[in-house]
Amino acid sequence: MSGYYGFGNSGDEAILGVIVGALRARLPQAQIVVLSGNPEQTKALHGVASVSRTTGAIQAILGADLFISGGGSLVQDVTSARGALYYLGLLGLATRLARATMVFAAGIGPLRRGWLRALARRILNRVTLITVRDEGSRRLLQQLAVHRPVQVVADPAFALDPAPIAEIRDLVGAPRSPRIGVALRPWSDGRFLQPLVDGVREACREIGAEVVALAFHPDHDLTVCAQAAHATGGRTLAGLSPREMMAVVGALDLIVGMRLHALVYAVACGVPPIGVTYDPKVEELLQRVGVGRFLPLPALTTDDVRRQVCTAWDERSTVRARLVAQTAALREAALRAADLAVALLPASAGGRGA
Repeated sequence: MSGYYGFGNSGDEAILGVIVGALRARLPQAQIVVLSGNPEQTKALHGVASVSRTTGAIQAILGADLFISGGGSLVQDVTSARGALYYLGLLGLATRLARATMVFAAGIGPLRRGWLRALARRILNRVTLITVRDEGSRRLLQQLAVHRPVQVVADPAFALDPAPIAEIRDLVGAPRSPRIGVALRPWSDGRFLQPLVDGVREACREIGAEVVALAFHPDHDLTVCAQAAHATGGRTLAGLSPREMMAVVGALDLIVGMRLHALVYAVACGVPPIGVTYDPKVEELLQRVGVGRFLPLPALTTDDVRRQVCTAWDERSTVRARLVAQTAALREAALRAADLAVALLPASAGGRGA
């Protein structure tokens, strides 16, 4: 298994946990090896064999019955073309060294560089099966002339089970007032932060709410989340396990999220989401569930943020009911990729490498 694992990102670790659990439920004897940025951490968190994503990759892939790439936004060149090159290169290698290959519930794109689009087309057309988490990814593959089978499933994190509320009660405290979460990340020149924070602060004053800033990837997010918490008189939570973070999100009344998995957790828990659309994946998610509000990043103003948060607050009961009605279907779609993965394996492979 290959993905952005071992780097302390709550969303990616949630994805890994769900995939491992789903595969074990279907193939208890499967030997799962995860390529990781921190193999010892991955072993401890997920109870799997794990090797370096660089020096251990070839030996792990060689002869595997199935090589899984994903989930997450691995094949995109917005944050870095190097990342896409790494994951595509590994996938291309696996098409030669493993018996079957699968892209697992991935987000594909954006891909802006022509050479990278050509490389993606060439390698993805050699993959045994491709599953994606949204329609936008499927459309991009179609535009790239990828002709392999493509199925739309859902992000694996929709099948994550939150920690019991008793385990996070001390983190969130008693609900003295409404709680609005903000899950931010650094982006571009950072100019978005001031109007976003000011708008949230003004909305909280109108609503009588407090802010809980959630650092989903602490190494990257903690600074901006702490700034937001300080400016709004709120608090910051970081370093939680995916199940703990999901339970915290479930205890909120609203969430304003840049991090995709903050919004996935919110949707899964029936918490009204407001997506900061710095990346198409955020809009894709909220369009899929048909509820939630958008804050387009390039044009953020304080008044827009205040108005959207206040409107989301007024609509919260209706939105929550519509989200809850979709929970079971999203969970089923998230787990369907595991069924498809198992179907790629020979009947005799239950005890061999996956």
